[in-house]
Amino acid sequence: MTQATATELSAVPPVTTCGDVGELTRLRYFHGRALGALDLRREQAYLVDKLRLRNRLLHGWGIVCGLGVTIAPEPECDPSDDDEDVTTLVVDPGAAIDCLGAEVIVRNPRTVVLEKLLSKDDLRALTDEPATVWLTLCYREQPIDPTRPLLASGCEPAPACEYGRVCETYAICASLTRPDPGPACEPCCGGCGDDCDDCLELAAITDFAPGRPATAEQLDLAGRRMLALHPFATLTALNWVHGATYTRENATKLLDQGIEVRFSRPVQVASLLDGVVDVTTLEAGGGRAAGVYNVEGEFVDRPEKGLTDRLVWRSTTGETLQYGDRVVIRIHGDLIVDECCRAIDANHIGGSVPVLDDAPAEPSYPVDGPCPPRPTGNGTEGGEFVSWIFVQDRSEKR
Repeated sequence: MTQATATELSAVPPVTTCGDVGELTRLRYFHGRALGALDLRREQAYLVDKLRLRNRLLHGWGIVCGLGVTIAPEPECDPSDDDEDVTTLVVDPGAAIDCLGAEVIVRNPRTVVLEKLLSKDDLRALTDEPATVWLTLCYREQPIDPTRPLLASGCEPAPACEYGRVCETYAICASLTRPDPGPACEPCCGGCGDDCDDCLELAAITDFAPGRPATAEQLDLAGRRMLALHPFATLTALNWVHGATYTRENATKLLDQGIEVRFSRPVQVASLLDGVVDVTTLEAGGGRAAGVYNVEGEFVDRPEKGLTDRLVWRSTTGETLQYGDRVVIRIHGDLIVDECCRAIDANHIGGSVPVLDDAPAEPSYPVDGPCPPRPTGNGTEGGEFVSWIFVQDRSEKR
C-alpha cells in the first residue's frame, strides 16, 4: 500500500453553528420593581438553560454511571397462571445527561416489562417478524403539589388549582427505532438531531418476539453512549477469545485465515497502514531462553479508499505454531482514525470484547472474563489494544 496523502487523512468535519443556543437574559433587580410569576419563571429558566448549556459544552452527553440492564429471572411456574410469557428487565440506578443537557437520575432499581412499553403497532410488527427493540431512558418533568391560588392574575378569574412544583423525573421507553446517536463529528453546540430525540439508549434486545422471553444472549449493551463530547470509535467484536487456549492446528488456522476486528463506527481506510497491527509469538522453552519473533502478515479485503467498519489481518509466513507458544496481538489505536480524524479508543479494559459468531476456530479452553462482554475504551482518544492466545501444550488433553 502506498503512503496515505494528507488529503486522504484530513476528512473535514461538517460545519456546525451555535444557532440552537438561545439568547440568555436575566432579571435586573431594583427597589420598587414589581415581580410576577412570569418574571420568576423566566429567572428559573435562565439558570436551568445555563446549567444545561454548560453540561453540553463542557461534558457532552451520555451515561455518567450505572444504568446497567439485566434480564430478571423467570418466576417459578404457576399452573394456575394463564398469562402469556413476558420479558422483564431490570434497570440499575445511575445517572446520565441527555443531548439537551438535562440531568437524568434513576435512584432505585427499576423493573419494567418490555411488552408493556411497546406500542400496539410495534407489537403487531414484532409478532409478524421478530426484530431489534431499543430500550431508552428519557428525561421528563411532572407537575406535582396541587395548590389553590390566593389571587387572580390580571383580569382573569383565579384558577381552581395550580401545581406548586415540578418534579424532574424520567421515563423508560421501548421502540423499534434506535435513538439519535448525535452529531458524527464536531459536537460543540450540537444538541439533538432533527427529530429532537432526547432519549438515551440503554440496551438493544435483538431478535425479540412478544410472548417469548428474551435471553441474556439477546441483550446487547454495546450501543450505549458513555458521557463524552465525541463518541470515539471502539473495537466491538473479535473473532478469537482473549486469553483462551487453542490447539496448535486451530491457532495456526486462526492466523492463516485472518484475525478480524469490528469497529463501532467506520474508520478511514487510509489510516490502516502496514505496522498498525503487530503479531508476536513468544516461543515455549526453558524460561528466559524462549525466543520471540514477529509474525509477518497483510490486510485482507481492505477497500482501496473511503471508510470501513472492520479490519482483517492474516499471517503470510506459512509457519506452524509450536506447542506452548503464546501469540500476542497488538493494534495501535493511536494511528487508526475515524471520519472525524479522531483516533479510536482502543484500550482493552477488562479483556472481554464480544466474540463473533462466525469465528474460524474454537478454543480448547475458553476463558470467562471478570466483566460482562463490552467494547474497548475508557473514554479517551487513542490507546493500544493488546490481546493474546495460548497454544495448547503437547501434554494437555484435547
